[in-house]
Amino acid sequence: RRVAAGGIYKIGTPYEIEGDWYYPQEDATYDNTGIASWYGSKFHGRRTANGEIFDMDLLTAAHPTLPMPVRAKVTNLENGRSVVVRINDRGPFAKDREIDMSRHAADVLGFKEKGTAQVRVQYLGRAPLYDSAGRLIKRQEPDRFIAEKPITPKEDSRVAAAPIEPVDVLTADGKKLAKPEPDVEEKRYAVQVGVFSMRQNAEALQEKLKAFSPVKIVEVKMGGATLYRVKMGGANIRADARSTLERLVAAGHTDAVIIEQ
Repeated sequence: RRVAAGGIYKIGTPYEIEGDWYYPQEDATYDNTGIASWYGSKFHGRRTANGEIFDMDLLTAAHPTLPMPVRAKVTNLENGRSVVVRINDRGPFAKDREIDMSRHAADVLGFKEKGTAQVRVQYLGRAPLYDSAGRLIKRQEPDRFIAEKPITPKEDSRVAAAPIEPVDVLTADGKKLAKPEPDVEEKRYAVQVGVFSMRQNAEALQEKLKAFSPVKIVEVKMGGATLYRVKMGGANIRADARSTLERLVAAGHTDAVIIEQ
């Protein structure tokens, strides 16, 4: 049996295409309608957005924001046909388009000749991963996705002032005063468990993590949108943060990362 192979699980970070911003996110309640199109031979054999090989003869699809790979039920609202596809690519980017189907999926839904159709897209959950030989390499896990990288603010563009050189201060009898200890800003470390564009999803993860330690949600502005970062801890010692990270990984949160606060 042929399968889409060689990819990774990913959400991706917000991105811009021709002036329009897209905000990838996990959304277990995703249920939307729009126009479906399809793509085929031009992209056949190329890498998809999550690293798999696109095969126009498999039941796959591209979506602008859903995680990859996931399963989704797509229903042609014009003829009632439906199919379950594997979403493993990004697109389409026309403003009126909801999903881009493989040639085979478009044929099953009955709109290959017409080119487009009004459809309903319903999220079904995470899809399994396969290695380059088509072997299952990871058991399907609960429907929880983590952003690929921790979101960090851009460095301040202001120019830093030159450091002030210390000088000796003498008392009236000629003795040197002890130099004050310089102020050193201690680094603090936290563990970022997830980043979401919908606050309710961040709150759901926060609720699941209460058994570990205090968890907080931090709002981050990025590309004109508000994202919600779920963080745990706040340690002066990196080893403490690593201990928290190890407990999270052992509990299945394998994409958590240590960040500097």
